Amino acid sequence: MRILAYRCGAAARGSAIVRAIGLAALAIPLLAVPSRAQVLAMVSPTQATITVRPDEPTERDVTVSNMGAVPVRVKVRLSDWTLTDRGEIGLAALGSTAGTLEGALSYSPAEFPLAPGQSGRVRIKTGLGSSGHATRWGMLLCEVRSSAAAATEIGPRASTELGTTLILSRIPADQVHAEITGLSARALGGDSVVITARVRNTGLRHLLASGNAALADPGGARLGGGPLATGLILPGATRYFEWVGPATRAAGSCLASATLDVGEPELLVGETTFVWLGARATPPPVTGPTSAR
Repeated sequence: MRILAYRCGAAARGSAIVRAIGLAALAIPLLAVPSRAQVLAMVSPTQATITVRPDEPTERDVTVSNMGAVPVRVKVRLSDWTLTDRGEIGLAALGSTAGTLEGALSYSPAEFPLAPGQSGRVRIKTGLGSSGHATRWGMLLCEVRSSAAAATEIGPRASTELGTTLILSRIPADQVHAEITGLSARALGGDSVVITARVRNTGLRHLLASGNAALADPGGARLGGGPLATGLILPGATRYFEWVGPATRAAGSCLASATLDVGEPELLVGETTFVWLGARATPPPVTGPTSAR
């Protein structure tokens, strides 16, 4: 299939294309099974994107709240995280990824107690120079463990580990760049279609992509389609965005398309042809010289 990718102006933005306003979906809840006393805790914010100027330090607070009935002790650490082209996120050892926050972020205190109902703040200090990776990312992890001892206690005390996703960039939010590098459509049985768009972040700052997929018959009538899930794309990375749903069968060569909003002034649009299995493609019209009567 031939893939056509292009951009269209802001006037083409439809109400169904929703711009994401946060990265809260990236926050990783890491819960250990409680033993004896239950630990109830909350961290705020669960995500933070910090845009900095080169060589100008920036500070933020992360708040940890003990919402349980037992005293706890909080231990703080920093971790890397990874994101696959299918949107799966996982923790990684600090310093193991190209975008690590190691050396670009510090925090204090590293450990502190909290009484029942009490909250404490972790002050993070960030900074990026004018050289090196322009965007960095990591996870601030807060282990909250019960400090209430019991004479008959056996095994580990109850604990939970809460994460705050952090992204640090010296690139302004309006300077993002992406392109659709692939688009495919395939049938699922006789009444459903999968439309998959491959999008690459060609800029130096992370971006959020959202949009729609559609299928139309040779005459332009809509056969199916729907929203694509919003997803984060890290600098230099590629993500797949997929729509699966019912579609009306049609004869001839249909048009599958994906329209994505990545924060640029223009939308990204990709198109490719699709023929239902068993359907006969419509031959192109025959053109030739026209004779005058």
